[in-house]
Amino acid sequence: ALPLARHDWHGEWNYTLRAEEYAQVSDAPDPFDQPSPDLVWLCHPDLTGMPAHDWVALITTLTSLHEDQREADLDKRRGHRPRVKGDGHTGRRPVLTLADRLLATVLHYRLGLPQVAIAVLFNVHPGTINRRIRDIRGLLTQAGHTVQPADLQRAGLDDLYTLANTAGIPTTPEIKTPS
Repeated sequence: ALPLARHDWHGEWNYTLRAEEYAQVSDAPDPFDQPSPDLVWLCHPDLTGMPAHDWVALITTLTSLHEDQREADLDKRRGHRPRVKGDGHTGRRPVLTLADRLLATVLHYRLGLPQVAIAVLFNVHPGTINRRIRDIRGLLTQAGHTVQPADLQRAGLDDLYTLANTAGIPTTPEIKTPS
């Protein structure tokens, strides 16, 4: 996805990054309302218990509530002083997108997956999952949304993958070869 100028000799190894175009690429907003690409399969209605349009509506609502909450927290940390616009850098990118956080919360409350298993799935520390589930639970309460538990709870990732395979949900992303 980076703008490269490949050299004639072994262009797969020798290339120049076109900085002027890279600046335009890096200024694009993060897709904070989308799950990580390799975890999109977790959005399937058989796992979330929500049709796709309900998922999108919930993410939209939570995104708005999250932005409001973030601004209020930042305002409080600034001592209610006006915000000073900087050079456009807003700090490091979050490890988990808002959609990832919602997925982790749904997996925990709907399917009963332990937070340790969810942490392995998202490749983060269990403490991170615990904090993000707590944050999302607060946003879900503000939105008036309750995660409905599934009839059968899952004890671990093997159970999750079995459920996905039974429902015909492909769990591995399609790998595209370079052309």
